[in-house]
Amino acid sequence: MRPAPVPSSPPPSLPVVARTDGDGRAPPARLATAPIFQPPLSLPPASLQRSRQPPLKSPPTPKLPPLRRRDPGRLPPIPPPPASESARRPRASGGRSLARARAHFLRRLVSPGIREGLGPAREGGGMPIGVSDELLGTFVPIAVYWLYSGLYVALDGVERLDSYRLHPRGEEAARNVVSRGAVVRGVLVQQAFQVVVALTLFAVIGDESGIAPKQPSAVVIVLQFIIAMFVMDTWQYFMHRYMHINKFLYKHIHSKHHTLVVPYSFGALYNHPLEGLILDTIGGALSFLLSGMTPRTSIFFFSFATIKTVDDHCGLWLPGNILHALFNNNTAYHDIHHQLYGNKYNFSQPFFVLWDKILGTYMPYSLEHRKGGGFESRPVKPVEQTKAD
Repeated sequence: MRPAPVPSSPPPSLPVVARTDGDGRAPPARLATAPIFQPPLSLPPASLQRSRQPPLKSPPTPKLPPLRRRDPGRLPPIPPPPASESARRPRASGGRSLARARAHFLRRLVSPGIREGLGPAREGGGMPIGVSDELLGTFVPIAVYWLYSGLYVALDGVERLDSYRLHPRGEEAARNVVSRGAVVRGVLVQQAFQVVVALTLFAVIGDESGIAPKQPSAVVIVLQFIIAMFVMDTWQYFMHRYMHINKFLYKHIHSKHHTLVVPYSFGALYNHPLEGLILDTIGGALSFLLSGMTPRTSIFFFSFATIKTVDDHCGLWLPGNILHALFNNNTAYHDIHHQLYGNKYNFSQPFFVLWDKILGTYMPYSLEHRKGGGFESRPVKPVEQTKAD
């Protein structure tokens, strides 16, 4: 075997001798200096030199006509203010709180310039003060109720019209068990509930912009009227009939209205407050919502419905009454329901007799002259007298 090779060591390095001066120190390093570059001086280019052009002359000022003092009585009308910023901002997701909606609606009730052309202009050329359609739709039907019923009260005092009465003059005091003062107070209570519900409804569905919605065409308004009439009739028929079927509801709630056996005009809305809320107020709200009418249209619809309801309770069959000619559900038809023999018939109100005929609660009648003057509505077919449940 061959022996393993022995590794060779590197050769020794020689020491480096540094150059020193006589005292043993290294000489200082000398920095090399380069010559500084200086560009030759020259003039700026011609594009940067200031051009010697003549100064521009300003155009002559046009002469304006002298100002004339305008007649303050012929000033143009002030346009309505633009929509607020809240109207241009997108609505946040989710419904707003009822308190915020109520505060917003109360600000809209009476505000300057909200309705162009409504209200007299204030002194000094200010904006006209307008009343919102929601406020008019709430209070105008109430005013119509008392004005129209007051007209019938005035006619009721005319003795020459006794020949058109459905009941003799003395029968009201003998058969009705409630005074006229109590009837007035009861109607005012119901109308107070009606105002609260109407304002709350308008506050919830109201628009934040404060701008009245655009009115649809006349054809659409007529269609909305028909839908609202059908909805109101349907709601009131079934609620009214159920209050006659349910003995507890009739005894404690609906019988208050039937204390007027001989009805008269301003007793049309004399009900128990709960009945007024269920039949009239909620029925009116459903008619408004399901028909899709605007608040301005509701002013005319609810005023018309009020006139029809008052007319059905007036107790007078006056010649030339257009409501008697247009509707089978009229004063004589509803008078049958207020009598003892018709207590479970003729529930429909205030427009049509559709549901009575479909569901078998229609009682036909004949209008006959009564001995001693006036008219009397009598059922065509004899029926058994029924006691009020």
